[in-house]
Amino acid sequence: MMLAQASISVNKLAEYMESKAARQRKILADRKYPDPEFKLGAYHREAEDAVAKYLCGGAIDPTCLTNQRNSLSQVNTEKVGTARRINSNIDAIDRFSEMLDDIDLLGADVVPGHQNAPPLTYWNVMISVRPEIILRGQGPKGKTFIGAIKLHFSKTHPLTEDAAGYVSAVVQEYCKKSLCNDEELVHAPYCQVIDVGCSKVFKGVKSTSQRMKDIAAECQNIAGLWPSI
Repeated sequence: MMLAQASISVNKLAEYMESKAARQRKILADRKYPDPEFKLGAYHREAEDAVAKYLCGGAIDPTCLTNQRNSLSQVNTEKVGTARRINSNIDAIDRFSEMLDDIDLLGADVVPGHQNAPPLTYWNVMISVRPEIILRGQGPKGKTFIGAIKLHFSKTHPLTEDAAGYVSAVVQEYCKKSLCNDEELVHAPYCQVIDVGCSKVFKGVKSTSQRMKDIAAECQNIAGLWPSI
């Protein structure tokens, strides 16, 4: 299987922008020629579901985390790959459970993000944003604040401060183009990045203009590289 149109997830794009050439080509190759037995975004599905449920409940009751962990611990499988994935999900839930004091929803109302969220496109490169959590709260002069939280689970490739800043900027752009109506304002503090893999919450960035110019320029580079991958 080969993807004809260049595409990349926002988390992988942030990693790409901080990687050296060999790693960059590996990221693009993995995206262009996906493993048919590996569904993109599904590796940490159980952990993601538990974290999202906890956050959508107002980040109050961790019972959903405990229940999901207990359910996963009872899974028996002879497949090495499946066992590794299940253990990775258990580890992610454990890591997130140690971060609960760091989570701040800033008084916002929280709902799950859309699974089939539209991508952002620059230079014909589609960026899959798909924030897991959408936040809305009271803004000034009758306006409603809106934002979104993006989760990251990889321990192998944790986000740096700069990489998380790019993710936050893209999430804010996504909110402007795909979520906002005339009565809503994107609120940067809502657009946090929660890196479960390294147990860190990155605050939403306020300066996005230059970051989005960097994103667009990198997409232009990806568009040029894609045919040669």
